[in-house]
Amino acid sequence: MANPQDPVPIPATYHAGTLRYNRGSLARLFAILLGGGFVFTLVDQLEPRILPIILRQHGASDTEIALIVSSITAAMQLLVMPVVSYRSDRLQSRWGRRIPYLFWATPFVSAMLAITPYAPDIAAALGGNAWLGQLCEALHLKPVIVCFGVITVLYRFAISVTSPMFFSLFRDVVPMTHIGRFLALFRIVGALGTFVITYWLVGLAETHAKPIFLGLAAMNLVGFLFLCATVKEGTYPPVTESSGNDHREGRMAGFRRFVVQSFSHPIYCWTYVARTCIYGAVSMSAFLVFFPQRELGIPLDQVGKLMSWSSLLWLPIAFPIGRAIDQKGSIALLGLALAVTAIGYALTFFCVTGEHSYLVLTLLTGLSGWAVMLSQTALTQEIFHVGRFAQLGAASVLVQSLVISLILGPAMGYLLGRIGDSRWNLVVPGVGTLQIGAYRCVNLVLALLYAGAWLALLRVRQLWRQFGGPTNYQAPH
Repeated sequence: MANPQDPVPIPATYHAGTLRYNRGSLARLFAILLGGGFVFTLVDQLEPRILPIILRQHGASDTEIALIVSSITAAMQLLVMPVVSYRSDRLQSRWGRRIPYLFWATPFVSAMLAITPYAPDIAAALGGNAWLGQLCEALHLKPVIVCFGVITVLYRFAISVTSPMFFSLFRDVVPMTHIGRFLALFRIVGALGTFVITYWLVGLAETHAKPIFLGLAAMNLVGFLFLCATVKEGTYPPVTESSGNDHREGRMAGFRRFVVQSFSHPIYCWTYVARTCIYGAVSMSAFLVFFPQRELGIPLDQVGKLMSWSSLLWLPIAFPIGRAIDQKGSIALLGLALAVTAIGYALTFFCVTGEHSYLVLTLLTGLSGWAVMLSQTALTQEIFHVGRFAQLGAASVLVQSLVISLILGPAMGYLLGRIGDSRWNLVVPGVGTLQIGAYRCVNLVLALLYAGAWLALLRVRQLWRQFGGPTNYQAPH
């Protein structure tokens, strides 16, 4: 990889800020970041894919699963990401502005991953502890569920540092001329990671939780520390405003500046709305695994395999979509992907009767869902101001966290708890009589969320055109 301070410059073909690359150095950069992306995906998929199964195995209710998997995640993002992102945009160090945060937070992420499957052992060891007993009694929870919750809080605290720094690093070191193709490759390795989780590990979650979590904790530690040691950031323009690290500024002044800069421009706010709907749907999708298992009667191991095939089918189409994003922009691709995903989940609610129809519509929603995640990531790279990229990303997460933790998570837990084991019949012309249960309804919720994201994107596109559109867009400062 090219370093702007190398005494012997290499022929520069591409650039990202002060960084210069030729084809070889750009390929090395991509390889390192994509390796980190593969590890990141494996770790990121543990909560929505594996943790709900383990929690259910230990007697957690739907409300408790929603609280631990969705609400705690959103709450930690709410508390941590805005502070870390605001300060990282203003950090001036010889290691850059993202790498220092990644380096120090990574060991804590790995440590919390490693101890997660030991929550039952910890609860048993603390069985006679008066403090734990009082806490469980006050919360009306089992000790093991409290232990899972506490570990999840600590894990989410640490990963709420590494996650925004990792994605912000892309904007700092990857040339914008290749961002769509890079993100496509990133989603390809993400699809491979998701395939590994769903095809092999979902079926082993109830019996091999400890090896799964310990192995991924080790991969995370080695992978991200290697990335920190090998990826070099460039130099950044000096911060003209009072630094967030300057004691003279004061916390309230920094908070006011964060709010004003992040929420004054409608194009940013509507982008937050679209992404909130998307990530709200992703968060609620933790319950999708129970629909085929509990309402269609498909064994858990088979469910994981059926869910995994869309990840493989995504591989040959991801790079062409990434190239199309580089050529046409992300908004058009994201709009199409959102529409298809919303329709796909609506069809899943109304049309799935068994394993074959479930497979067909899982392929549709899986492929379009991958396209949504690729396009929405590219959208932020295009829309957000480069000098405040992490800050604006944190503002987006702030909105997501509030909505998911205070509205969507509790509402989903309430809905599933309210329906419970109830069933009612719905006659669908051309399909037959469907038995409607709580987990089939999750698909309808996801359809509404993706439709909401599509409507918000229409407003983003209108404002984007006002700021210069495809040929001369200037991000509001």
